[in-house]
Amino acid sequence: LYLARYYRCEKIIADDLLCRSRGILPVDMENAASLIARLFPAGAGEDYQRMAVAAAALKQFVVISGGPGTGKTYTVARILALLQALAGAGLRIGLAAPTGKAAVRLQESIGTARKTLDDDLAAMVPAETKTLHRLLGYNPGTGQFRHNSRNRLHLDLLVIDEASMIDVPLMAALVEALPEKTRVVMLGDRDQLTSVEAGSLFGDICSSPDPGWSAELCARVERLAGWAPQPVCPGENFGDSVVLLRKSYRFQGKGGISGLAAVINSGSRDQLLKMYGREYDDLLLGHPDENRSRQRLEEYLLAGFKPCFASREPAEALTVLAGFRILCALREGPHGVAGVNLLTENILRRQGLLSGSDQWYRGRPLIIRSNHYGLQLFNGDTGVVWPDKAGKLRAWFARPDGSLHQVPLSRLPEHDTAYAITVHQSQGSEFAEVLFLLPTTDNRVLCRELIYTGITRARERLLLHGAPDLLATAMERSVVRYSGLNEKLWKRDKERCS
Repeated sequence: LYLARYYRCEKIIADDLLCRSRGILPVDMENAASLIARLFPAGAGEDYQRMAVAAAALKQFVVISGGPGTGKTYTVARILALLQALAGAGLRIGLAAPTGKAAVRLQESIGTARKTLDDDLAAMVPAETKTLHRLLGYNPGTGQFRHNSRNRLHLDLLVIDEASMIDVPLMAALVEALPEKTRVVMLGDRDQLTSVEAGSLFGDICSSPDPGWSAELCARVERLAGWAPQPVCPGENFGDSVVLLRKSYRFQGKGGISGLAAVINSGSRDQLLKMYGREYDDLLLGHPDENRSRQRLEEYLLAGFKPCFASREPAEALTVLAGFRILCALREGPHGVAGVNLLTENILRRQGLLSGSDQWYRGRPLIIRSNHYGLQLFNGDTGVVWPDKAGKLRAWFARPDGSLHQVPLSRLPEHDTAYAITVHQSQGSEFAEVLFLLPTTDNRVLCRELIYTGITRARERLLLHGAPDLLATAMERSVVRYSGLNEKLWKRDKERCS
């Protein structure tokens, strides 16, 4: 049973992506191969990043899916440099993400990746990012977009990060606003949670268990990159547009976080239970029934938040808060966001870091829950309460360029305390350290995608506090959303490549 609106949106998306994915674009193969060799000076070999860059030179539409640390933005920075160099640095490029914080993170990641390029190539890579709503010119008064099928965007290339967070209606609006010749590169992790709204867009686009390429594309990519996988289809197919990055560079030599993420995706209960008996440099698995585990929990919490209250200015406090966060699966209950935020404040009071019971205090972390276009604050933005030079408490938020802006507390849109946030709210963010708290009883919200997403928010260290059996049960439960997009995109491939 379909709402007509969603059927129409899926058809718009499928028709557009199938059209953009057709054929192989003409390219100066000798020049492109020379540039790719500069972008990857280590040489050829089984390098999926290098292969993805080559594919982006040949295809109008490319989807790059990879887990944490596989180098998606590192790869896309090289795609941008390559395409700009091939075009004489004249491309009109847009960089966008579904949320404000994801756009900020994309800008930071692109900026970091630019530093690994030769100066002449780095100068060709833009860094300014926008949310998809801002890119499309969303009008909150009318609920409409300024850019649409009658007023298209002026772009030659669009890069979209955190694509797993995009819902079907937004994607339909986006492709309608894109000129027919615009190149599109989508980045995401197909194993993450899907969008909160309707559909499982990114999962449908990457739904083939191991999307494979046609013989012609493999031959062209091998000429450019020095290596390509074995073809799985004799002729052109939608899988030609999908690249899976398989190697994580972040957790090399550690294995705890990456190993747990792999076990969660595999669904192996036995392997999960074995991990609870091992020690890792970057992972602690705590059982809620163990006294030592509860003590460790409080120690971890204090170590994460105490430096915030020792900060001298709001920028320093925001940096501390960006490095550590508590994640919860639920909003309500003692192990949900509300209960854990209250527990955290009580622990901080016992340590003398908070005094009294005032709602507003220096160092209180905040997360915005509704958009306010006038204040340029958006759902998911995080900030901190801090006094201004006159000693008046304000809410401080970081802008994409690194500057701060302050907002009177009375003008804040809907918000929450943010020592703890939900896993859904954490999408598009990463933290150096994460404390991931599971409830003590099973809940249908707990599923493989939620657990995987929570685990992979941690870059350096993770403490997962939850019963092994509960975690195993959640791991065996997967989100299933039925749509026609999968069938529309992949039907021809299944018929031709089987």
